[in-house]
Amino acid sequence: MRRLCFVDILRMTRACSWWFSVGESYTSSPSYRPCFQTPWLLIPPPEEEEEDDDDKDDKGERKSNSSLCFFNLEEKKAYRDVSLCREVYEGRCVGSSHGWLFLLDKTANLSLFNPFSGARIQVEGSLKVGREEEEEELFDVDSYTADGAKKYTGGRAFISKAILMMSDMGKKKINKDKDGVVLIYRGGQKLAFCMFNDGRFMDLCGAHESYDDVICYDNLVCAISQLYGFVEVWDLSTTGSSPSPIKVMDMRCCLPLKKASVFLESSEQIACSYHFYLVESCGELLSVVRIVGEFMDVHVDGKDNQPQKKILYPYKTLIFYVFRLDLHHEILVEIESLGDQVLFLGGNHSKSLRVQDCPGCVKDSIYFTDSYWERADEDDSYGGHDMGYYNLKDRCVKRFYDTQQRYKMKPTPFWVLPNLW
Repeated sequence: MRRLCFVDILRMTRACSWWFSVGESYTSSPSYRPCFQTPWLLIPPPEEEEEDDDDKDDKGERKSNSSLCFFNLEEKKAYRDVSLCREVYEGRCVGSSHGWLFLLDKTANLSLFNPFSGARIQVEGSLKVGREEEEEELFDVDSYTADGAKKYTGGRAFISKAILMMSDMGKKKINKDKDGVVLIYRGGQKLAFCMFNDGRFMDLCGAHESYDDVICYDNLVCAISQLYGFVEVWDLSTTGSSPSPIKVMDMRCCLPLKKASVFLESSEQIACSYHFYLVESCGELLSVVRIVGEFMDVHVDGKDNQPQKKILYPYKTLIFYVFRLDLHHEILVEIESLGDQVLFLGGNHSKSLRVQDCPGCVKDSIYFTDSYWERADEDDSYGGHDMGYYNLKDRCVKRFYDTQQRYKMKPTPFWVLPNLW
């Protein structure tokens, strides 16, 4: 079995219950050494299948048994027979972390779902934040039911990002006694966490609304705000059964405004927006700035030797800047190269991997998906399209998946680290 790749093991476990138990026993044994796997891209089914009447109910809505696809970067191939993704259609995906998807249903119930094994974990307890003496509701459930679903963009007005907080990053399985969940909610304005064994969300009381990203790093929870890239850090190591997060840092990270303005002037781009990410890479914490151009005219080649045509994109990623965060000295150092590292950014738990462990990827590059939620959810014909990879040496954005001929991509693509258990 050691010679089997992830897809082969996955298909073996689907054969019958006996083979499933064999696969589970093998992957749970001390001798099991999971092979490194390039993150897969969760995408909607091919466009020709999207309008299949067999996949829709009487109201024209997609049935819950419809399948999504996973795009394999190494093989440049989409798999449809390896995932159990009907649950994604029953709830909005608000995060991807360690191989698990965070799903929020229409009654504001949050759960974790493994699209490969079909395992599901309900995030139990009250969805509240605040201290015991003064709690406030985390979600306005009434406005998230059918009448308010369109207004509140299907859940991201409530949770814009969710990640797992794992005590042992080397293990794939969730430990409900030691692990938990961290959320960015209320349209990015607030932060909260919940230990699985506690059953109650607690506010982290951040000072800089709104937030773009959150990550667990060296037993700390770090969040970066949309306002000048402020980084706030909390120590949760003494949380235990009585949550008592301690804020240990509030660091301002200056934007590369001068460089960005020169670049934008040279590209004749006037309007733009800034998006921030945090990612651990080789034991260090990196801050990544993503600059997105608004209302861009892009010339693309026509088919069959036809002349170029101009397409107006509501928004499109232009460039990235990467910085190393020195939390000890509270300084920021720009990085010109990622070396042999590859970053995966978007709505997922930000990840850095060695290019040797990511067949099919280009080193010194940032692979990104669309996470501009404010714009992705406002247009019925565009959203989810802004993805590709950016090479720090070449300083240009290239595509790894063709989205030019697609309408709105629902659900929005997410990076998922393949994980059977």
